Parts: sequence; C-alpha cells; structure tokens
Amino acid sequence: MAKIDYSKIFIKEACPTSIGGQAIMEGVMMQGPDRTAIAMRLPSGELYLKTKKKGKEPKAAKIPFARGIVSFVHALVSGMGTLMESADILEKYAPEEYSEEPGRLEKWINKKFGQKAAWNFLMTSALLFAFVISIVFFIILPTWVVNFLGKWIQSAVVLNLIEGLLRIAIFIGYVVAIRRMDDMMTIFRYHGAEHKTIHCYENDRVLCPENAEEFYTLHPRCGTSFLVFVLIVSLLLFSFLGWPNLALRIISRILLIPVIASISFELLRWAGRSNGKIVRVLSWPGLQLQRLTTAEPTRDQLEVAILSLKAVLVDPATPEITGFVDKDGNIVRSKAEEEIAAREMEAWAADVEAHTEANKEAARRALEETRIEEARTVFEDPGNGADEKDISEAIRFLEDLDSDGYTIVAPEETDGRTLVAAIADREAAQAKARTLARRYTKDIKTYENALSWGQAALGLIENGKNEARMIMSYATGLGTAELITRAKELMREDDFNEFEKRIYARIEGKPLQYIVGMQEFMGLPFRVNPSVLIPRLDTEVLAEEVLKIIDNKGLKNPEVLDLCTGSGALGITIAAKVPGALVTMTDVSEEALHTAMGNAGLNRVNRRCSFLLGDMFEAIPEDKQFDIIVCNPPYIKSDVIETLDVEVKDHEPRIALDGGKDGLDFYRVLADEASMHLRSRGILALEIGCDQAVEVKRLLNKAKTYSDTRVVRDLAQLDRVIIATRK
Repeated sequence: MAKIDYSKIFIKEACPTSIGGQAIMEGVMMQGPDRTAIAMRLPSGELYLKTKKKGKEPKAAKIPFARGIVSFVHALVSGMGTLMESADILEKYAPEEYSEEPGRLEKWINKKFGQKAAWNFLMTSALLFAFVISIVFFIILPTWVVNFLGKWIQSAVVLNLIEGLLRIAIFIGYVVAIRRMDDMMTIFRYHGAEHKTIHCYENDRVLCPENAEEFYTLHPRCGTSFLVFVLIVSLLLFSFLGWPNLALRIISRILLIPVIASISFELLRWAGRSNGKIVRVLSWPGLQLQRLTTAEPTRDQLEVAILSLKAVLVDPATPEITGFVDKDGNIVRSKAEEEIAAREMEAWAADVEAHTEANKEAARRALEETRIEEARTVFEDPGNGADEKDISEAIRFLEDLDSDGYTIVAPEETDGRTLVAAIADREAAQAKARTLARRYTKDIKTYENALSWGQAALGLIENGKNEARMIMSYATGLGTAELITRAKELMREDDFNEFEKRIYARIEGKPLQYIVGMQEFMGLPFRVNPSVLIPRLDTEVLAEEVLKIIDNKGLKNPEVLDLCTGSGALGITIAAKVPGALVTMTDVSEEALHTAMGNAGLNRVNRRCSFLLGDMFEAIPEDKQFDIIVCNPPYIKSDVIETLDVEVKDHEPRIALDGGKDGLDFYRVLADEASMHLRSRGILALEIGCDQAVEVKRLLNKAKTYSDTRVVRDLAQLDRVIIATRK
C-alpha cells in the first residue's frame, strides 16, 4: 500500500471551510452555507441539478458536543434521504435501467395517502431498517460472539478490546465486500471526486477537473473518518464499563451511541481544521479506510462534483434550481424535451402548410364579397408593386380583415404574390411576422412572447427593454445569443414563473441589481442583495483616487482598511487591482459582511482580505494601523431619505443610507478616531455628499491630525471625495 503524503492532505496554505458532501447514485451532493445541491450525470450523459435552501439550524447545532448528536442524526436522515432522492431521479429519467414496479404496500399507501406519504413511509422504513441492521451487526453480534470468550479471559479490558477490534473487523469486511459491486464502485469514485473537488476549492484553485485531479481522494473531514472515530471512541469508552451480563452490555452500548457520536464529531471537527502531528496520527486510521471507500474518479465524475459545489457557492438570494443543466449550471432542455419540442414544431409547420391555401382562399372570398371596392383601391395594379402609402393601408386592411375572424397565414417562402395580390416583398414579410406573432400568443409561453410581455410591462422604466432582457437571462440562465436562437421555443414553467415574479418586482420599484443579484463595479462582478447598498458610479471616483494614490506612493503591499464595507466593492476592488494589498473590511451588519466575503471569493482575493464585524472602529485593535483607510459611510440626512426614489428609500438598507440629522454622524467618528489607526503620512479617503465638502473638511481640520485635505470632483463636477493625509 502506497505511503500517504500528508503534505498533500493537511495542506498548510489550505483554508478549511464548512463545505461538506456525499457521494450518491451517479452523482454528488454538496452542502454549503445556505443550501444543498444534488448533481448527477444520467446514463444519457445529461447533467441534472437540484438545489434546495436549508432550513434554520437548531440552536443545539452550535453547542459543543450537543452539535455532534445533531450532526449524527442529520447525517443519518439526510444521507439516506439524498440517496433515495438520487434513486428516484434515476428512476424518473432513466426508467429503462433503473425503474422498478412499486410493491403492493407502496401502491396501497400511494393510493390511500398520496405520494408524499409513501415517500415518508419508505424513508422512515429505510432509516429504521438501517439502524436495526447496524445495531445487530456492530453491537449485538460482536458483543454476543465475545461473550463466549468470558469463560477463558477474565480481564474486562481485554474482552472489551477484543469486542472493539471485532467490530472494526466486521466494518472493514463489510466495506471490502460491497467494494466488489459495480454500482458501489461508481459511488466510491464519486466519493473520491467529492474529496478532490473540496480540496481544490479549499486550496483556492480554479474549480476545473484538471486542477481537481492533482489532489488526493482522501480528506480529513470525511464521514468515513467519523465512523472510524466512532469505532475507536466506543472501544475506549466501553473499556471503562466493565463486563456485566450480555443484556446490560448490549443496552449500555446502544444508550451510549449519542455520547460516542458527540465526542467523535468534536474530534473530526478538530482534525479537519488542524494539521499538526497529533491530528495526523489520529486521522491515520480514517484515511487508511478512505482508501477503500474512495476511488480515482474520471474527469466526467469530477465535472459533476464541481457542478454540485459551484451550485452551493452562490449568493443567498439566488433562487433554487431543478432541471437539466450544462456544465456551468445553466438550465437547458433535456433530450426528451428537445424531441417533444421538435415534434410539436414539425406538427405546427405541417398545420400551417395545410391551412395556407384555405386561408388564402378565405381572404379572397372576403375581399370579393364584402370589400370589393376597398380591395380594388388598396391592391390596384398589383403587378407593379405599391408605394409606402399603399403598403401602410394594405397592412391596416389586413389587420381589419383579421379582426373580422379571418386568419391570414403567410407561407414560409414568399414570392411577393400571395395574399390576393403582390403588394411588395416588404409587406409580405410584415404580414408573415404578424402571422407568427399571432401563432405565438401570450398564452403560449415562448421566450419571445415572455420577453415581449416583460418589455411592455417595463415600458415606463428608462431602459426597460434591456432590463427585461437581463431579467430573462437571470431567470432562465440563458445568454443574449441563446435567447435569440431559442426565441420560438416554449419556456419551462418554473422559468416563466420566476421571470414573471421578477418583472412584477421591478414594476413595484425593486432595483434591477437586487432582482438579478449582480452589479458591476470597476469592471468586477459583485453579488448584491437587500442587505447591502448597490455599488454606484459615484463610488468609482473614490476607488480610482485611492488606486492613483497607491500607484503614486509606490506602495507594493499596502495595508488598507475599508470601513462600512457593505458589498465589499471598495476593499475588494483595491485587493484585485493591487496584487500585494492586504485589506481589512468591517461592517456592523452580519448579512452585509457575509455578502462581502462571498464577493471576495468571487473575485479570487479572499486570501488577502479579512473581515471584522463591528460598528466603525470598534472591531479594530487599538494598536492596529493602516496605510490607507477608505470609507463610503451613510451620509444622507434622516429627513431627506423619504424624499428619495422608491428604489432607494423602500429597498436599499436604511442603515447604509442614514447619516443622522445633518448627515455628518459618521464623519464625526472618522474625524475623531481614524488618525489613531493611520500610519504617519497615511491616507484617509472618504466619499461625501455633493453639498458636504465644507463641513467634512471643517471636522477633519478641527481634529488637527491631518496636514493636507483636498476635495475631488466627479464627472458632473460635483464634490464627491475628500482625501486627507495624516501628519
């Protein structure tokens, strides 16, 4: 057996996370901060993704040792549930290979109580069965077998040790036996893919199969290691219980399961966050066993694990996803759906072709019987074409004809001499466009119709058409080019509902950035939500000024403090544009700080950013100093906020807007305390309201700690930034 290179498992530079996972049938489940994701590759080669937001954790989940019991129960329930759900997905989308006829009991429960009750029954039954089997094989059997040795061995410690070793042997034998099954080997390969992917993420590498391949399939936080800790802890704990009669031994071992689970969980948690020699020794048995429960994955399997991980590394406001996706997680149609759509389009084309001649004849009859004179006027001398006036009159006439109940259908190919007479190629093309528009009515939810409806709904909003297109892209996961090529296709029902909901939210004044969850700042992407202020162009003036100062001063590794960080736009931009910068970001809002942390990861600067929760300077150590302090504080007067646009006053966080009665509350704190945290000749850079320059300069000059204070204007020539240099 090859020697383990611990340096590739306990990597010093790695940043342990709370990300966890589980191998399932043909895929991987990943668990992130706020959601879980099941990603699977079906036998057809298609990728299937299902994300689900997590419920609120019980308070016990944060209490040492108690959290081990919670985790143990949760692992049993969610682990079994996830496996059953993956089997259900395979049965639904690959029935030829995985479908089984429901049993009589399942059919009866389905009929009597419904499908959900049947699922709950099967889930509970599976859990109880698994629990009973575990008790029988890992507690009752070894205890009963070793009981016979009591005739020859008197030492309770030795008997308990033999029982523990037998329990471990049974477990290893079980793993070796199931490893011979093809389906289990597939799960073990996905288990390896899960570990490699988490290693890749925790080492701040770009998530791709090529990078993930470089890592071990072994991971110190694995559930297999947890089971080994359980076996070892139980062996040690039971040794203190003596050797009572058989019944008492079995009962005591069952009752101690929660205690063993809690101790084992704390050991695993410690091992996952440390890389010392003691941890390596304790982790050795679990890592050895992982050699049996994992296997080298294929690149396709790594792709699935990466898809699952990326699906949980999203902004909390991101909606849940269920359906077929591409490797980047964008919703696509399944092959079956594509085939159905193709058949529907073929049927529609045949229907149009069959009715074209009949419709043309109906139009001729209508013209001859009811509007002879009007027809003669409009279509006079058809062989010579028509001018613009005639064309517009013809269009109106055809629309009138249509409103009388006649359907005009232009053929797929036109020679300019259809619909009674040849008006002009241009008119025929317009008629065809109207026909297609009528075919795809608002009741038929195609991408084209939905987008047209959304653009009409946002008609009173400046740039409403583009906003509707952006909302469509967000709701469907499709880019502009795909929306054009798939314009006539039917939307998925849940995509349409998501699009409709977000269009209505925009009508009600919710900012577009909150609806799509993103805003660009200084060319970088930032996730935004109602807990943070939306980054604005005004603030780019502040960012640009700070970057100029860093460049002019020749600072290679500046230490920067970003107060009131919000989304992290300022601090993260500085970290991204200055490769050696070390940035500390603080905010009084825990939700805002969580968003900023996510944005640091999104822009790959999280290793040079630290985050502190606190109001202004309260989270900063008294003796800590920086080269630059940057801040965009709340600076709007309290009584002015209600006069702002609905998008701002009703949707953006008031805590990020309200600067107090005169708008200067935060500038007073900055004037009093900022200099204590600035090195000599350090820079204080602040965004200000366009009418606040005089007052803010007065506050800074009053502090008598700054040698130079200057105002920078924005593109509209309004005062926007104040730069002060510490003496």
